[in-house]
Amino acid sequence: MNIGRKLMLSFLLVTLVPTILLALLSTLIISKNMKVDAQVTVSNSLKAARVQYYARAHQMKYGMLQASTESYIKRAIAAGDTGFLRSQLKAWKKYRPHVDLWNIVDKNARIIASLNSESTGNKVSINGLVERAITSGVSVISTELIDQDLIDQENLTEQGRVLLISDSDEVEQPEYGVLSGGMLLVVVTPVMNEADTVVGAIITGDLTNNDTFVPDSFADTIPGSLVSISMGGVQVATNVRNEEGGRAVGHLYPSEVLDKILSNEGFRGETVVAGSSYMAAFDPITNYRDEVIGALFVGVPKERFVELQNENIKAVIAISTVALFLATGVASLITLRIIRPIKALNTKAELISSGDLNIGFGFPTEGNDEIADLAETFKQMVRNLSENEERIQISQDNLSHQKNLVESIINSLPYCLYVIGKDLKIVDWNRHGLEECPICKATPGLDCYGADFVTHLGDFELREGLKEVVESVFKTGKPVSLERRVSQKGPGSRDLRVQSSIFPILSAELTNSQRPVEYVIWMAEDVTARREMEARVISSEKLAAVGQLAAGVAHEVNNPLGGVLNCIYNFKNRNLTDERKTEYIDFIEDGITRAQNIVRQLLDFSQQHDPELARVDINSLIESVLPLIHHSIKGRDINVVTRLGTDLPDVLADRHQIEQVLVNLLLNAVQSVEQVGRIEVATSAKGGWYSITIGDNGCGIEADSLNRIFDPFYTTKGVGSGTGLGLSVSRGIIERHKGRIEVESTLRVGTTFKLYLPVILPEPDLETSIET
Repeated sequence: MNIGRKLMLSFLLVTLVPTILLALLSTLIISKNMKVDAQVTVSNSLKAARVQYYARAHQMKYGMLQASTESYIKRAIAAGDTGFLRSQLKAWKKYRPHVDLWNIVDKNARIIASLNSESTGNKVSINGLVERAITSGVSVISTELIDQDLIDQENLTEQGRVLLISDSDEVEQPEYGVLSGGMLLVVVTPVMNEADTVVGAIITGDLTNNDTFVPDSFADTIPGSLVSISMGGVQVATNVRNEEGGRAVGHLYPSEVLDKILSNEGFRGETVVAGSSYMAAFDPITNYRDEVIGALFVGVPKERFVELQNENIKAVIAISTVALFLATGVASLITLRIIRPIKALNTKAELISSGDLNIGFGFPTEGNDEIADLAETFKQMVRNLSENEERIQISQDNLSHQKNLVESIINSLPYCLYVIGKDLKIVDWNRHGLEECPICKATPGLDCYGADFVTHLGDFELREGLKEVVESVFKTGKPVSLERRVSQKGPGSRDLRVQSSIFPILSAELTNSQRPVEYVIWMAEDVTARREMEARVISSEKLAAVGQLAAGVAHEVNNPLGGVLNCIYNFKNRNLTDERKTEYIDFIEDGITRAQNIVRQLLDFSQQHDPELARVDINSLIESVLPLIHHSIKGRDINVVTRLGTDLPDVLADRHQIEQVLVNLLLNAVQSVEQVGRIEVATSAKGGWYSITIGDNGCGIEADSLNRIFDPFYTTKGVGSGTGLGLSVSRGIIERHKGRIEVESTLRVGTTFKLYLPVILPEPDLETSIET
């Protein structure tokens, strides 16, 4: 059989089989999609129906929230004024006729007034919902089951009457065929007096038994939609019609639907309700304790879907038949067009397969079709092969150059450096030039490739725990820095301080969020000289600080002692009156007391103990400290204002040390304010920090002094008014609490100190970490 016949038969086969398969698949896919779309539409309608279901509850809630704020309602509930409250219920009923249950109860959930009954004093619980709202002080919306006694008490017996009808022999018929109890969409709104204490509650409820609002209003919004509300598995409200044309109230749901609902799961699919098949969606209705008490149903009759499906099948068959006849005619024409250039192309392809790339393409083609494109592709393929060979050679040269450059960079680094694979074998390393590495003891020319990295290191101090650290970097992808002391043996040797950094090299094959650690780099440096220099600098700074401290102590103590010596001199060399002697004695006592205070504060400054940490409520601490400064502001018009944040977390602190800081800052604020002024204390918490702000509108601090106020013995106060140790001690206390202290001041405007302390955070899950 020649190629023309084969091609013709192939075209017919290729056309016929796909057409038939396409028709079948189209029918199946479209039918399936229609079914899925119908189910999605029903599911979305169910969401809308749920919104419609709870709409009235929110209306009741907002209306009763407004009523609960009225002072006359609060007074009437507190006074137990049944007559007045019952008249209010009647007035409210006019504006909300759909609300079936109206009760007002006291704080013990006992009825004060009821719209449907004149009895009072009965306790209303509704599954504990009323007590919950009264206890929490928050309005509660819920759907709850109520017993028949409450329905009868509220004179709702006829509305709540539902006759049970089963469509299946699998479901046992309840005794007498009458549903006992009902399902109530209820809102409990607590009423609070002026002291924010609950004095009672307003209970409003909509009995869903035989209620037509949700089904009919939803059908008005989305025509053709069928909606039902069930109590347990019994329809108590619906717009589904039975065979007689009445509402199908009392019908029981099929067992497969009930099983899903009682398991607190939704049901999506086909089912039978009241004797008819539906594309249905069910969602359970739960009470406030998340217990399943009923279900909400939205459905579309299945017969509508079947009609659309049949019309679709007819259309697909007609289109497929026409397409098949057209494809047969076109296949014949295409076969004749393709045969001639294919023969010429076959000849040239044989030359290419023999390795001859210098071929000509002079065979005829009709038009710019795929055969002509194929001929041009062959030509371009030959040219690309030649160009690719040149590019490959250039790429190899560049790769070799880059490899040499990377090796040169690694070997030139003044560090001991190793690249380690996942098996902890050495992949690359710094060759250390012509000298032996003082850290890893590797000699020039040593081939380390494939050696075990940990074993390769000579010193035990470097190897200890290193395997676990490297493995943790491979696992977490987080870099680690270590510093260790390495003992050197031999005459004249000294110990080294080696600082090493271990960081990952991520794979470049995946995205950033999925890139695994491919290799790890271990880089070590001898920091012995640097650490010795740092130690000398720290020692010099300590000596300078001691000198400054000694000068400050000498200056502060010398002033009062000079006055004391002067008084003693006058005692010895002059005849003094008794009054003058008394003045000198008082002056001597004052000078000695001042020197004693300086020594005591110096001891406090030098003996800065670690804080004894415990949970501290800062707001309570501030309130206990403020009375301590009242004696300092007597006779002055100073207003102390507090703005303490609410619901703030505790901090982990030494209560006495923080109290010392607060007293010191508050006294400084009092001393900086003139006869009339303002001191403000505020607290807040944000971003893991507890903030304490103490501000005043006093004299302020000059800019030149602002950077020195935390220095020991530096003070902006007059002689004899301060030692200059208070702020220095305060900053030390805050820093030992892992916090910080900041100051802002403007001359003749005021000063603000801000204290930041870390709050107590929940303990996270800690991974095993390696510390050196």
